[in-house]
Amino acid sequence: MLVQETQRYVGGNTGKVFISGVSDGIGHALATLYLKNGWTVFGISRRRPKELIENKNFLFKSCDLQTLKDATSLFDGEFAPITEEGISVVYLNAGISGNVPARAEEFTLDNIYQTLAVNVVSNKVLLDAFLALPQRPEVVVASASIAGLRFRAGMLPYSLSKAALLALCGVYAQENPDVFFAVIGMCNVNTKLSRGNVFSSRVPEFPEHIKLQERFSLPGYAASPESRAADVFDIIHSRRDGVLTSGQFIDIREILKQPRSKI
Repeated sequence: MLVQETQRYVGGNTGKVFISGVSDGIGHALATLYLKNGWTVFGISRRRPKELIENKNFLFKSCDLQTLKDATSLFDGEFAPITEEGISVVYLNAGISGNVPARAEEFTLDNIYQTLAVNVVSNKVLLDAFLALPQRPEVVVASASIAGLRFRAGMLPYSLSKAALLALCGVYAQENPDVFFAVIGMCNVNTKLSRGNVFSSRVPEFPEHIKLQERFSLPGYAASPESRAADVFDIIHSRRDGVLTSGQFIDIREILKQPRSKI
């Protein structure tokens, strides 16, 4: 059953958005889409997205989320307007797989710590920085996964990190009711990260992954990053009353089944 609390609608035609992981995948597609719609995009990633840099409304900083301990230094230089004017929407999008699939005992503690650092701890650091601003974000969008709820063999570091991300967003939503936390399971998207997992040489060792690989190979099963970005943009900037509850996980496919409300 879908929850009944009304999601917050982000009004206005343009604004400022922050997106982590803009070098490729959904993050790159989201940045491109927001730029096309006239928004100012503040993006971070390890690698420089050359085709986005050319847009005057795209502001970029290179950032390694594995070692991020303090995000306040992000809000200087070209990112200074964040401190002065705030951000409407924050996308906690960047993430790594943790080199899945493999058996649990094969993953080293360094591998676990690295995955948690990128997928969870860095998001706490970013949240604390944004929530401390005079103008807090209206909406925080977390790229979640059903792997944080439904556990499969071979997925230990990724599932651990995504389960922790759900807890992180759930607690912050309870403590910050003025900010809406959209915790959305992005489902299967045809990205470099996904393909690396789905077509790993280790897949034959895990029956569930064999089935996923078969489905992934079917035309239309995995959404393109551009298609998924368009879905997310529509969800955040339209209204589907009673579909999302702040801080609670929901699969994007369940959201898209519901009609928009009149604005």
